[in-house]
Amino acid sequence: MTHVETGLDDPRSLAALVLSEETRRQEAEAARETSISHLLEDPANAEPEPPLSEVLAIGGKRIITVLFGVALLDSVDTAAFGVLAPDIRNSLGASTATISIIAAIAGVTVSLAALPLGTLGDRKRRATIAGVSVAVWAAASVLTGFVNAVWQLALLRGVAGVGKANEGPIQGSMLADAYPPAGRGRIFGIHRSALPLGILIGPLLVGAVASIAGGDNGWRYAFVLLAIPGVPLAIATLRLPEPLRGRFEREALEVGEVEPDAQALPIGLGAAFARLKKVRTFYSIMTALGAFGVGVVTVPIYLNLLLEDKYGQSVGQRGVLAAIGAVGALAGAVAGGVYADRLFRSRPERTMYLVAVGLALLGFGFALQAYSPNLVIYTIVGILTQGLLFAALVPMSLMVAAVTPFEFRSTGFALVGLYLALVGGLGGAVIMGIADNAYGTRAAVALVAPTATIIAGFVLARAAKFVRADVARAAQDVIEERDEQIRAASSGDQPLLQVRHLDFSYGPVQVLFDVNIDVREGEVLALLGTNGAGKSTLLRAISGLSYADRGSVRLAGRTITFADPTARVKMGIVQVPGGKAVYPSLTVADNLLIGGYTLLKDHAGLENRIAAALENFPMLTERLDQLAGTLSGGEQQMLGLATAMILKPQILCIDELSLGLAPVMVQQVLATVDRLKAQGLTMIIVEQSINVALAISDRAVFMEKGQVKFEGPAKELAERDDLVRAVFLGGGQGG
Repeated sequence: MTHVETGLDDPRSLAALVLSEETRRQEAEAARETSISHLLEDPANAEPEPPLSEVLAIGGKRIITVLFGVALLDSVDTAAFGVLAPDIRNSLGASTATISIIAAIAGVTVSLAALPLGTLGDRKRRATIAGVSVAVWAAASVLTGFVNAVWQLALLRGVAGVGKANEGPIQGSMLADAYPPAGRGRIFGIHRSALPLGILIGPLLVGAVASIAGGDNGWRYAFVLLAIPGVPLAIATLRLPEPLRGRFEREALEVGEVEPDAQALPIGLGAAFARLKKVRTFYSIMTALGAFGVGVVTVPIYLNLLLEDKYGQSVGQRGVLAAIGAVGALAGAVAGGVYADRLFRSRPERTMYLVAVGLALLGFGFALQAYSPNLVIYTIVGILTQGLLFAALVPMSLMVAAVTPFEFRSTGFALVGLYLALVGGLGGAVIMGIADNAYGTRAAVALVAPTATIIAGFVLARAAKFVRADVARAAQDVIEERDEQIRAASSGDQPLLQVRHLDFSYGPVQVLFDVNIDVREGEVLALLGTNGAGKSTLLRAISGLSYADRGSVRLAGRTITFADPTARVKMGIVQVPGGKAVYPSLTVADNLLIGGYTLLKDHAGLENRIAAALENFPMLTERLDQLAGTLSGGEQQMLGLATAMILKPQILCIDELSLGLAPVMVQQVLATVDRLKAQGLTMIIVEQSINVALAISDRAVFMEKGQVKFEGPAKELAERDDLVRAVFLGGGQGG
């Protein structure tokens, strides 16, 4: 509760108060952002970097070993299809273009399936999802060896892509939760190194199998053979322990053994995406990957065309060059992991600079390959280019894990892969196609690749300044959850609704600052303040119509911060929007039917709810066939309230209760609200009129510039004439 005691009739005193409050707000914001000292220590005081053996001992060798094996098998499968493509083409009588399209299908399905798998991974046991995915891939691999038609091959490669889609969202989030932040870079480096290792050994393995089997059908044995290790890997993955989500963030912030809110509602994709967009570092990474994908997804295809057209390299020879380049990728993954850990411990923003520089230089490597005078230089540059790529990708995974709230870390990893493959890949295909037609392949690569990667590097470099604040915000949510659970356990006092440390922005403009309110069962709370104070925005955050940047919302102790609006309605949070509570072109009866949309399959129940609601609004019974738009303002407001009551709210949120109503209609609406209050209904009412608010509320909250300036009994507020007049109502206007 904030009370302001000063001589506010003096304009200079009022100005001084406003400046003081703004200074206090800025200091509080800075304090929150620097409170991450538990996680980001001063390098002068930091403990020595733990050796890899200690990192592995903490998380266990089992998880990284199994997941490395899964990632390696996925990479071998991709490389195998490329090497065996000519044999597959000849065996099935398909064209080269058809086989190329089928090869692309697996990549597309990996990207498309990653997002639903990521959403599922934030709700369910990730080890189970990964294990089932491996089993799906293994089954598809076995069946691939028995296909007789092109369409069968296309279908099974798509299924295999779905099975491989868990690598980013599921495996990435598991590794982040299994191993401590001080060693995550090296863990991600080990995991990422499976990709180039698969490119290195895959062609040799499947080529040997196909050669031993002989003939155009030798490729079939290779895919069946690949599925054999998939079976024990699937079983081993299913049996992996499920890492506790946010374990190390909790330990670093001294949260102790407090478990995550087991009753928290599942996080919807829309809520996770909306929240992640407000994490400035993460949003910058997604934007950068959209540009980066233009260079890294499409350009290698054109480089392979150059290898065939300019250097006369066959499919097998191109595979050998790819395997040689994988040596550089292996070295880059190792180096990226080691240096990512060191930079993150010293200055986390430096990790972002490492990624930015690596990506920016990558495009120049592609350009040099395009204009290489011979294969030797092409190969050397290729090794260096692949090293740069993986040296940048590993620290990027570390940054995603650091700034993404652990509640939807799987979704975060999925979105990163989606932007890279789809946004960048599809955009790159279009851009490269246009440039190729206009300037030729070499010039197109030299123009598009450096431009795309420089843009990506620039975006990431600019985002470095956000890293500490974003990690701090994620940490503050963990601290707040800990504090609330301890408070609830010690006091046993549980408000019906809790809003804690809520920040909210529309784009770059922040409109709510560290808002905290409690609403108790049966209470009527008035939200007061001038236009633009943030009252309606706060209601939207409570109702789930908008998602906050930071903070939490709980209903009866259950976290609903990321629940979608429909879930909140079913739990009992119902909002009556100000001035938009009815459909004017529909009848009163139709408005009531639409209001009971959650009961459309229960006709009898809906009719009973409508009848019960009309008991509180008898005047509507006589107007059921009248168009809602022809009702008076007060009658429309009552229709909005009646519609809301059909949903049996636990908390009724009313935005601008008396907006635009004549005084006589205000009295009628107030009488209706009084009846609902007498029935024990909990309400939050947004009002600009102090008289209307105090007539019906038990407590009042005054907001100004997105902050709570006063919270207390309505009676106490009525006695604070100086506060009401000078600070909130501009000299007594607006009552």
